[in-house]
Amino acid sequence: MAKHKLLAGLLIGGAAYAAYHALDLEQREALKDAARDRYNAFKDRAVDYAFYAADAADDFKEALNDKFEAKDDAPAWKTVPNDVADEPADDIVLSSDEVADLPDEQPASDEDTSDTAADDEAKSDNAE
Repeated sequence: MAKHKLLAGLLIGGAAYAAYHALDLEQREALKDAARDRYNAFKDRAVDYAFYAADAADDFKEALNDKFEAKDDAPAWKTVPNDVADEPADDIVLSSDEVADLPDEQPASDEDTSDTAADDEAKSDNAE
């Protein structure tokens, strides 16, 4: 089956080639001009459709943005909370100078923390 299609293609191509060379010079030029005109019309139409597609995509994006702006519960990707934007990008410490000093002694139990809290209150009362 494929051999028949190949043979038919070769015969048709050969016939077209022979018919083209059988034409006189004016007819060849007319045929070339008609082919150029069709090509240019096709190219112009393709460019127009590309512009139509771009305009339609822009209109769709605008309509989608208007719809999302009108909604009260916009998706998370559309709005960024302010507290996230203010945080630093990472917690990597590059220098020991940037590390906060740790307290020397940690309280051993809850009783010790309550005593220090009471001592702090007493000191603040005495200061007044």
